[in-house]
Amino acid sequence: ALGAWRISQRRVLTRRMPAVENLGAATVLCVDKTGTLTMNQMAVRRLMTAAGEELELGGAPAELPEAFHSLLEFGILASSPAPFDPMERAVHRIGDELLAATEHLHPAWQLAGAHPLTPDMLAVSQAWRDEGDEGYVIGTKGAPEAILDLCHSDAATCARVAQEVERFARSGLRVLGVARARHTSAQLPGTQHDYDFEFLGLLGLSDPVRPQVPQAVRECYQAGIRVIMLTGDHIETARSIAREVGIANPDEVVSGAELESWDEATFDARLTQVNCYARM
Repeated sequence: ALGAWRISQRRVLTRRMPAVENLGAATVLCVDKTGTLTMNQMAVRRLMTAAGEELELGGAPAELPEAFHSLLEFGILASSPAPFDPMERAVHRIGDELLAATEHLHPAWQLAGAHPLTPDMLAVSQAWRDEGDEGYVIGTKGAPEAILDLCHSDAATCARVAQEVERFARSGLRVLGVARARHTSAQLPGTQHDYDFEFLGLLGLSDPVRPQVPQAVRECYQAGIRVIMLTGDHIETARSIAREVGIANPDEVVSGAELESWDEATFDARLTQVNCYARM
């Protein structure tokens, strides 16, 4: 009881003392990035079209150049119409600001179907129908490499876009690819690969680090607790955030796919060295 009382003075409610003892014995802390190390307050900061035109959105421009209209339009169509996810809310917010006086917002369209994210396809597609239109308009967004795969992009395009994605990610941005398609059959197909997608470009979103996180990471190290960061983001995004918050050995980042390929001996050896895991 005295122990529980003392801990309560540190604003911690204790139900079972052994749980506190186990917590006190912890030597490794695994943390998610988005919403834990960062504030989970997404904002679209950079746009790039398939043709390579780029626009920085630090302060929203008074008028969005025409070249970027379709990119934002289909980023919105690939998002939930009533979004809860901070990333989708950020896409809607910038679209509502910059496309308000254009024909690229479609409040009257009906959502007819969707293909959710899966471990094998890191992209989301949504099919929309306008009243009186027999076909469907499809918007898709997701990991740039998945979007390029859906668009059947050639090797040169994939290499060029991968360089841009890496450049975005080195700035700490989360990067999404966007594409569009039309489908004229009455029945929607079973997979996203059945659409004829056109690549539209990239969205770069920022999510600032929580101000207290670098100090919290330092305190963990001072207490002898190792910190490991896990994220679904690009390797370069993970590396940038790991440096910013002070995680040890931030330049060595392992992807989920690489982790899956390790045998037990490699896993045991590398696990003591790697503190950042991306594309998990």
